Amino acid sequence: MPVLESLITAAEPWARFYSDSTPTQAVVLFAHVGGMLWSGGLALSADRAVWKLRTAAAEERTRLLAEIGRLHPAVLTGLGISVLSGLLLTAADLEEFATSPFWWRKVVMVGFLLANGAWLQRQERRMRSAPATVLPKWKMLTVASALSITLWFTVVLFGVLLTFV
Repeated sequence: MPVLESLITAAEPWARFYSDSTPTQAVVLFAHVGGMLWSGGLALSADRAVWKLRTAAAEERTRLLAEIGRLHPAVLTGLGISVLSGLLLTAADLEEFATSPFWWRKVVMVGFLLANGAWLQRQERRMRSAPATVLPKWKMLTVASALSITLWFTVVLFGVLLTFV
């Protein structure tokens, strides 16, 4: 694969620097795990709240929608840090990761996670523009939250599997 070989060659200075610097390895790995912990923790807390309040009064649901709306930038910031550090981790051993089926599955799951997040955000906006008591809309938000929980854990699973192959 000439493209992969070119990318490996381009990443070589970073790979050499990374492998020779334990502090760099620690910082990049911390950013990756910390970003995932931050963004995933916030998202899972919001997803749990959606499930918990699915039968609550309209005022409580409306308040939750406002809180969730304020969480999105923090979740995206943490996920962005995790993605950037993940790219640095990948570039440090591009040949290994580019041929790993678990790495590709993780990348696809992160893509699904982002798509689901956009869908979830769209559902929340629709509900804020209409009364939060509309049960079919809340059911869609609950489905998006369940999918979010599943995707977060799947991304972590594939990340862990990467360390064993």
